[in-house]
Amino acid sequence: MNKTDLTAAISEIGIIVAVRVSSEQQLLRVASALLDGGIRALELAYTTNRSVGSLIQELKGSGFLIGVGAVTRSAQAREARAFGADFITASVTTPDVVSACEEMKIPCILSGLTPTEVWRAHEMEADFVKITAAEALGGPPYIRSLRETLPALQLVGADMPLDGYVPYLEAGVEVLEFQSSLELPRLVEGGAWAEISRRAAKIVTTREDWKAEIA
Repeated sequence: MNKTDLTAAISEIGIIVAVRVSSEQQLLRVASALLDGGIRALELAYTTNRSVGSLIQELKGSGFLIGVGAVTRSAQAREARAFGADFITASVTTPDVVSACEEMKIPCILSGLTPTEVWRAHEMEADFVKITAAEALGGPPYIRSLRETLPALQLVGADMPLDGYVPYLEAGVEVLEFQSSLELPRLVEGGAWAEISRRAAKIVTTREDWKAEIA
């Protein structure tokens, strides 16, 4: 897919699960469980890129969009793309990562916290802006205030709660990112693959139901 198609696919899928596990075997098992629950986009940390990079193409072959996150430099973005990443998530607001993604023709998600950081990410022409610590800053009302100031933003809500994220959709978040609320490390340790699938399916179904209501 080209960049336009990838950006549209991220918006359409609307859910990204950030997976942080310690081995290739765990990654494949987690990915399988999430796929059974309807998840179609994963984000792997750059810090684990070298250990799981060889699996990115396999995961893409299963039907996932694969992003690499925790990126801070353009060289890291290029390395991730060489492994096959479909999109890049930078953990900071940095113009060189946006430029690298534009050269490689893949979407870039920049992270921001304050209105100034979010505005800067928007001015840098990031494809999406991920709002970190939204809950601590006031939750959906904070998102709504950002949308009122910068209505053209495509927002990603970082580390959404497993329950109670619909208000974020109502406030204007296009893409939901889940990490700690899924408790993947604990569930993986206990081999609770069915529970991972159940939680994933609940997220997907809830979002689909919400979209159906507003259609």
